[in-house]
This record gives sequence, structure tokens and C-alpha cells, in this order.
Amino acid sequence: MAADHQTILNRAILGKRLRRSRVFRPSWFYYLTQDPFWVWCEYFAPKSKRVDETTRYDRFRMRLGVDREDRYVDEKFPNAYVVKSRWGMPALQETIRAMIRGELAIHGASLWLLGKNVYGKADVLVRSDKHASDLGGYHYRVKEVKNSKVLKEYHQLQAATYTWILSEMQGYCPDTFDVVLKEGEGEETIAYQDVAAAMNDHLSQWQSIRDGRSSPSPLGYDTTPSPWRRYSNEFLTHCDDISLLPGVGPKTAVKLRDRELGTLDDIRNLGPDGCIREFNNDHRYYHALAYQSGKPVFRPGSSVSIPSQKRIVYLDVEDVSVLDGEYVTRPHVYMIGVATPNGDTKVWTARGQDDEGRIWQEFLDWIGEPNEVVIYCWSNYEFGKLLQAATDHTALAPRLIAAEAALVDQKEQVKHRPYFPVSSYSIKSVAPVCGFYWSQDDVDGQTAQLMYTDWLRTGDDTIIRKVEQYNREDVLAMLAVDRYVNEA
Repeated sequence: MAADHQTILNRAILGKRLRRSRVFRPSWFYYLTQDPFWVWCEYFAPKSKRVDETTRYDRFRMRLGVDREDRYVDEKFPNAYVVKSRWGMPALQETIRAMIRGELAIHGASLWLLGKNVYGKADVLVRSDKHASDLGGYHYRVKEVKNSKVLKEYHQLQAATYTWILSEMQGYCPDTFDVVLKEGEGEETIAYQDVAAAMNDHLSQWQSIRDGRSSPSPLGYDTTPSPWRRYSNEFLTHCDDISLLPGVGPKTAVKLRDRELGTLDDIRNLGPDGCIREFNNDHRYYHALAYQSGKPVFRPGSSVSIPSQKRIVYLDVEDVSVLDGEYVTRPHVYMIGVATPNGDTKVWTARGQDDEGRIWQEFLDWIGEPNEVVIYCWSNYEFGKLLQAATDHTALAPRLIAAEAALVDQKEQVKHRPYFPVSSYSIKSVAPVCGFYWSQDDVDGQTAQLMYTDWLRTGDDTIIRKVEQYNREDVLAMLAVDRYVNEA
């Protein structure tokens, strides 16, 4: 005899009330795998230290994920039952009723197992008639839909947990679950038993943190997700942690801590010769010394020597890869900005993808003879953009290739000459050490793409002026770094 509504409800709640602060949500696997310190912060960190750094681009990506899920369900399961209640007991009750009815697919199913302190919202439950369950001659399987090209650990952990909860509710555990990847990337079918042990280990880790039996430290600088990134970085800075050094990611930091080289003071105590013995170079020593002094330091006898020409130009380009299908149908460079050593700037902006060739031509006309100019960029990003433009705009190809040959990666030229007290050599990290700061907190390279599309759609020039200011300040930041290191 099939289980009735109350029986399944009792399995889900086990006489308990939902206390969200005490119950695990499978979405938290992302944070557990990224940096368990985030979970500790949710329970024990001062609330005043919570700083939400979610950007407009972050929200855009979240919306893309939701849209991907909706499109997938509409395409594969057009008659799926959609749970209308968003959260709480009404969503659980509605899900149970849909399961008992034997809906072919249930979109947005609420799954609870309060007796084991877990609950969540699965993307899709799909009915299978291959094996009976307490629902009758059928059971449900889990399909999680991700807007990702590759299968990730936390995807599997989420889907495995939903499978576990579902098995307790319906009285049968499916052998497998599916993770649906980005459009064109297919689906992965994973055996539940292949993930179950890791799922239980992570859940035990979460419970230990929640109950105060475990107090993990941040894995590394800038690794703890929002809203606890700044608090984590403050913690690591106060501890003089080894992950403050550039190139020391979480895995390397763990290895160094295991070798009792967990702080910058440990590195300074090694001295340059000790660092050469330990790491085959003395870079970490001088970086640690820079943190101690609070300013860039040179290795004795070294100085900056950046290639030069009659003319020097600082270059930064903005490109768009976010396609809206109407105004942006292919990736392209939509903005080119330059600065000169005296601080003059110029920005060329394309009004749509068909205008890209014009701004490249005007940039090339402004540059003039490439043999007489050195063009500084930050990292190798611009190298690729000029070569791509040469492919897309064949009439300009010889001049674009010549301009690409004049590029110099400023980051690589100043790296280690001097050593900066920074955790990474991004321009956003290095320029403030040199006294340069950006004036806008709400514009970055990713958000600028969305603002560009807004401008194309609305024609509101105040939008694109903010992006142009952002680009202008990027090249002025490079100029500030150049001045600083040559005057140091």
C-alpha cells in the first residue's frame, strides 16, 4: 500500500520545526569546499564584519543560472509540475502532493529531512517507473541543472544530498543522479554511492563547525567568499599569514604551514639564503620584507629597467563576452583607452559590435609608427585582443600585428623590481601601494560589460561615461605605478 501524505510528511519533519540557523542547506557545499571559514563566520563572526560584495555581474550570473534551469525544464519536461510555494511548510506540502500524484517531473521540489538537519530545494525530480517505492510503482530521481561547462565537486555533493533526502521521503534510494551542465555540454550521471561518503564527511564537518567543536581558519587571502572576504583578509593580515605572499594559494599555504613556515615572520627568519635553499629563489623573503616595511623594497643593487622608446603609451581595452542576442551577438572590444606619461588620456568607444573596426583604426592612427612607440599594458590580455582584432578586421591586420609587437607587459617588468607588499600583482592591488585609487566602487571590468549593453539599449550616455572613467583610471593607474617605481 502506497504511503499517504502524512506518512511522507512525518519522515520529512520527524516532529521537528524548521530552524534554518541549525539546518544545513546543500547550497552550502560550495562554501564548505571553497573555504570552511565562511561557515564558521555565519555562526560566530561579528555581524558588523559582514560586508556583502555581491556585484551586479554576480547577480546577472545567478539569473543566468535560473534562466538555464527554466529553459532546460521547458525543453525536456514541458508538462513538469512547478512548485508554486517558494519555501517553508507550504512548499514541502505541495511537493509531497505532487509526488503522491505521480507527476512526470517536479520543478523546484522542496525536500526536508529535519531528523538529519538537512533541507533544500532540488531543481528537478523526474519520475522513473523502473523500480517501485513507497509512493507506488514508481520513484523519483534528482536532476540538478548548472550553468557550468564542467562538473564540480559541490555540484555532486548537492545532488547527492537531495538524493539522500528524497530516498528517505519516498522509501527508495535511486542508484544514480544527474547533473545537467551548460547548454551544449550534456549531462553527467553519477552513482550515488560514489559520492555518499564525501557527502557525509562534509556534513560532519559542517555540524562540527556549527556546534563549536571545530574552528577552521581561512584557507588563504581572498579565498573566503562574500560577505566574509574582508573579515577573513583582516584575520590573515593580523596573523601575518603566509598566504599574503603573491603566488601562495590555499594549497601551497597548507603545505607551508605544515612545514612550520606559516607566517611572514617565518619567511623573514629564513633570510634570502634560507629562502633560496627552501624555494630555489629569494622572492618570498623580499616580499615578506616589503610587508614588514609597508612599502615596496628592492633587492640590494637592483632597479627597474622597463623598455622605452621615443613615445610611451599606457593601454587598456574593455571587451564584452556577455551576449544578449539583440545588441551583442558576438564578443568584441568595445572600448580602448590610453594615457601618456604627462597624464593625458584618450578613450575610443564603439557603438555596437559593427563599430569595433572604427575604434581600432582610430587607435592605430593615433599611435602612428609602431617602431617609435612602446605600449605598456598590464598582463598579456591586450596581446590576445590585438591579435584577435587582426583576425576579425583583416584590412587592419598588418598594423594591428605591428602594434602588438610594440606591447610590453608592465606587470612582468615591475614584478620583483621592486617587491610589493601585495598578495597578487593585479593592477587593483599594486596601484594603491603607489598612491593611486579608483573613484568608482560600482564599476569593474565585469559589471562594465552589462553597463555597455545598457547604453546600447537605452542610449543613456551617463552610463557609458562611467565605464569610460573606469577605463581611463585603469591606464592612469599604470602611469602611477610607472612613476612610483622609477622614482623609488
